[in-house]
Amino acid sequence: MLGIVIGTLCLFGFIAVWRRRYGFYGPGFGHGCGPGRGRYGHGRFGWRRGFGLYRVFEELDTSPGQEKAIRGALGELRGAFAALRPQLVGARQSLATAITSEPFDAAALEHGFSGRLAEASSVSSALAAAVGKIHDALDADQRKRLARLVDALPYGRAF
Repeated sequence: MLGIVIGTLCLFGFIAVWRRRYGFYGPGFGHGCGPGRGRYGHGRFGWRRGFGLYRVFEELDTSPGQEKAIRGALGELRGAFAALRPQLVGARQSLATAITSEPFDAAALEHGFSGRLAEASSVSSALAAAVGKIHDALDADQRKRLARLVDALPYGRAF
């Protein structure tokens, strides 16, 4: 009986330590955040964010300078997509309005989309710039391995 009680207490203690270590209580609760510990205090890239990118860097065997250049290019691309997000919300609202209107008005829907999604060309140019920076940072063998990784992705799934 005493063994069951001690075992149960040990299990509860292990779960509490594990939850504090891996961030279920939010930032600042025992994560060990500090210099060089990542955003959430777990190693080189953090626990939650960048895990897939870490796998890609391991697969490509990149140097820290290459990783910094790739992260910078992806950060700029993320900024371009963040600027497009309000336009996508407006386009979604235009679509919802067109669906709820009794006589369907295709011209109003096209006008709403064309006005709101004009910034999509800026995202495509930002994508081209980011891919160009990544291309410049990698050598020929790393580019071939990255192309194989991108080609092998299942539909709709990121790294």
